[in-house]
Amino acid sequence: MQLEVSAADSPPSTEQRLIDAALEVFSREGIAKATTREIAKVAGVNEVTLFRKFQTKQGLLEAVLSRAFLSTENGATRPSLANGDSLAEVIRHFAKTDFERKRGNTGLMRVLVAESHRMGELETEMMCRIFLPWKQELASQFREAIRRGLVRPDMQPELIVDQLVSMLFVGALKLDSGKNTGYTADTYLEGCIDLMLRGIAPDPT
Repeated sequence: MQLEVSAADSPPSTEQRLIDAALEVFSREGIAKATTREIAKVAGVNEVTLFRKFQTKQGLLEAVLSRAFLSTENGATRPSLANGDSLAEVIRHFAKTDFERKRGNTGLMRVLVAESHRMGELETEMMCRIFLPWKQELASQFREAIRRGLVRPDMQPELIVDQLVSMLFVGALKLDSGKNTGYTADTYLEGCIDLMLRGIAPDPT
């Protein structure tokens, strides 16, 4: 009898193997020092195949970043004030998703921080394409929350988002350091959400 092979059990595609290899090499060597030859070697493919699939090293990096930081929601519908979800649900979903992405890719995040000052215009534009829409979506939710009186009117949506993202970033790196923090990842995440909700809440009348 022939056993059926599920999609989860099927071997990774060439593209997937290259992305996995690139994530490993970028995290270990850094973006600047990583070579397409080494990435192709780790993936077990010819370097020509890498260029045929991704054209350039930057194209491969964009695929790595997109998978690492944008592809963990599995198509789930995001909470939205327009759909009747609460502001707390909107913030919790964003924070939980963002925190999980960061905690799963701390090696890559450290590399991005270390090499950010060396990135050229193409790399900077690529980073904006990947990260900015995700942040802008939450900022738009905050603007709607201000309009509804759910957030203090003096709050700046983009600033709020950056503050939340920064807290999650620092927490992910600190928890990854291996040092005893005295709290769990879940406790830190809930603390960030609670702090954000308290800080932006309208003054009681």
